[in-house]
Amino acid sequence: MTDIVHRPYQERDAEDVKSMIDEAFHIHLYMTKEHLLNSALEVYLRERLLASTYTRVAVKDGRAVGVIMGRVPGCARVPHSARNRLLTWVHMAKIAVTGLSDLPSLTQYFAFDGVYRRLRRSTSAPLTDELTLFAVDASTRGTGVGKALYQDYVQHLRDLGRKDFYLYTDSLCTYGFYESRGMTRAASEDMKIRLNGTTKDLGVFLYTGSIFAREIPDEPGR
Repeated sequence: MTDIVHRPYQERDAEDVKSMIDEAFHIHLYMTKEHLLNSALEVYLRERLLASTYTRVAVKDGRAVGVIMGRVPGCARVPHSARNRLLTWVHMAKIAVTGLSDLPSLTQYFAFDGVYRRLRRSTSAPLTDELTLFAVDASTRGTGVGKALYQDYVQHLRDLGRKDFYLYTDSLCTYGFYESRGMTRAASEDMKIRLNGTTKDLGVFLYTGSIFAREIPDEPGR
């Protein structure tokens, strides 16, 4: 791992991070038209930046291959909020103007916000600090990139004297990673989605964790 550098997110990482977001969260399955996909990924990234107070990317050979972001109430948000807010508005406007022909896909994509609100209301678990984004490039999965970024984030919380955090994920993602880190599924909801012409059940999960949680040792080669 000596060739991996960790540093805060920079604007030059945007394309790499959007690619990882798409790989991790399968945005292309909801936004099948290229122009809508690009705008949806821009909105996703900019909203995460606006919500976050902490960012780290793992960089290999000049390319971002992993990203993690988080929010701690009371800490300063990441820089360039005006630019990120403007880009959010621009791409939301593009989606609104050009996306009417793909309304079912748009409805599915934006339905997640409502699910997240219901998950928050359905649990009594402490919802303090949030892990707002976590994704690793497919080429480096299994090499420890994700684990190192995750440990960086937990150490960041520990340094601030924090105790608990939470995140959202779903059944299309590798949610087992969080369980192996000692996190607990505090709430879940099933929703119907239509992917590639087929209606499927998707589990949407809220996980909570403690910085003191005991991790399950990784299997050899994991």
